[in-house]
Amino acid sequence: MDIKERVRAMSLEEKLGQKIMLDFRCWNASAHVPIAMTQPEADIAAILLDHHIGGIILFADNLINKQQIATLTGWYAALKTAGAIRLFIATDNEGGAVFRLPRSDYASFPGNMALAAVQDCTEKKLAFEQGACMARDMLSLHINTNFAPVADVNSNPANPVINVRAFGDSVSQVTALAQQVAAGMQQQQLMVAYKHFPGHGDTATDSHTSLPRVNRSREDALAIDIAPYRQAIASATPPDMIMTAHIQYPALDNSLVTNQNGEKIIVPATMSREIQTVILRDQLGFQGVTVSDALNMGAIADNFNQQDALLKVFAAGVDIALMPVSVTSSQQAKNLTALIASVVKKVHEGVISEAEIDRSVERILTLKQHYGLLADEKTSRGVDGNKGRELEKQIADGAITLVINKQAALPLKPTQRCFILTPAQEQGAGIAAVMAEQGYQVTAADFSSLNEANIRAQIARCDVFLFGTLSTSYTPVEASADRINAGGNGVSGWLNYAAEQHKKCVHLSLRAPYDIANYADRVDAALAVYSFYGLDNGVWRGPAMRSLAEILTGKREPQGRLPVTVWKEWDAATGSGTVAFPRGYGLGWEHHNKL
Repeated sequence: MDIKERVRAMSLEEKLGQKIMLDFRCWNASAHVPIAMTQPEADIAAILLDHHIGGIILFADNLINKQQIATLTGWYAALKTAGAIRLFIATDNEGGAVFRLPRSDYASFPGNMALAAVQDCTEKKLAFEQGACMARDMLSLHINTNFAPVADVNSNPANPVINVRAFGDSVSQVTALAQQVAAGMQQQQLMVAYKHFPGHGDTATDSHTSLPRVNRSREDALAIDIAPYRQAIASATPPDMIMTAHIQYPALDNSLVTNQNGEKIIVPATMSREIQTVILRDQLGFQGVTVSDALNMGAIADNFNQQDALLKVFAAGVDIALMPVSVTSSQQAKNLTALIASVVKKVHEGVISEAEIDRSVERILTLKQHYGLLADEKTSRGVDGNKGRELEKQIADGAITLVINKQAALPLKPTQRCFILTPAQEQGAGIAAVMAEQGYQVTAADFSSLNEANIRAQIARCDVFLFGTLSTSYTPVEASADRINAGGNGVSGWLNYAAEQHKKCVHLSLRAPYDIANYADRVDAALAVYSFYGLDNGVWRGPAMRSLAEILTGKREPQGRLPVTVWKEWDAATGSGTVAFPRGYGLGWEHHNKL
């Protein structure tokens, strides 16, 4: 039976089920508060099969360790609805800041911006190898779909949600590296989803919490934000999926919709037929599957109820609605039933075309067929050898960028007493552990563990004060310990005190490097690291702090180059400013700043 025949044989409810992807992040198996869902649940299987659901998305809450994950995902992989249709089993493994597998067990890599900072002419090869390595790990766990790579061009340095998740602010670099990461994944037979169309890079608002707006022209939209998608779609291996962005982009569609408060607002791109069908399909020629970003995000949930959101997403032509309703108990399954029934009613009323639903489901099943999800037997692919550790260390080594080095302040000397103060304990602990191995005198602390008096006392006792910052104060995808903002009066006060005490000061920019300009005239050295995971209770959660320590001590020479422009001043209205350090800038030991 070919795909069209399969779709003709399906009921409307079966077709709509294929167009829904759910999360079971938490589950209430009894009458108690929901807890993390980490093991097979018969009631969840019944919900998925009874509603003919097409896929599920997994979060870190679901993924604890190798054995537990394999049991859970193996169970999901064995489920099949009528016609032996199996699930998309998806997660967000972008690498770096967004990575759902346990970092203690799998190579999580330093992230996209770090990868772009590697400048030894092998970054494209490394990107392909990283994609292949991540794919092998996921496939060994029955995870068949990755919501990656990020194809956003991070042109706004104030972007609170993309920043280091992007490869940079260069269209050509983002395009090339996204294609290489995707190619590595697809070579291993992992489905990939480019995100976030039509482009989340020029936003200063986080769509997890509110609805961002992009104000650039249509010409710039096509030349910058949409360009990576156009080139990927035209390539020999186009994306399997494209994920929508919950943003307003009036240059692409300025039509108005009414939100649940009765207000007229510019239509979000996720709900825009102009953007999702006319531009993406008709003009760019994308023939794959589209999936919304999570519909429980504030950008959507604060403006639309669940029924209205789902109807608008489907009416826009989006194939799969991601997380349109929360189901954390068997009792809540009735909400899913009612939601599907509301769409069925609108189809029967002619509000949504069933012929268009049929074409959408044909695309979904064609993709599933290509990746073996319509077969009677389904086994995991990939070999779990945890082979990525050397590769992720190689990327971390090559990425770290020396931006300032006045009077050859770095590398540090073993005779210098060092005090390291970082936003989270794991960062300072990782740096200090490696430096101590090399005989350095090091004290490390995190912002919350010492009061102001203790911090000043440590600065007074040291020769070199090293402080870490995170340029973004709030990003929902991170652990709470990593949300601490390093900027503001705290750092300024410590630098003033260190200057009074005639201490050397070294700035460690642990996330996006834009904040290096904030302290450039007050520090002796500054490095861009692009990654903030280190040593947590004796477990390394990433290689960047080890690589950073090896550069601080001179064991390794810095090789990275900035993949974004660092602005001394930035005008959001014009999208321009005064450059502090240009894209491509970076120092080695043979050079140091004279000023």
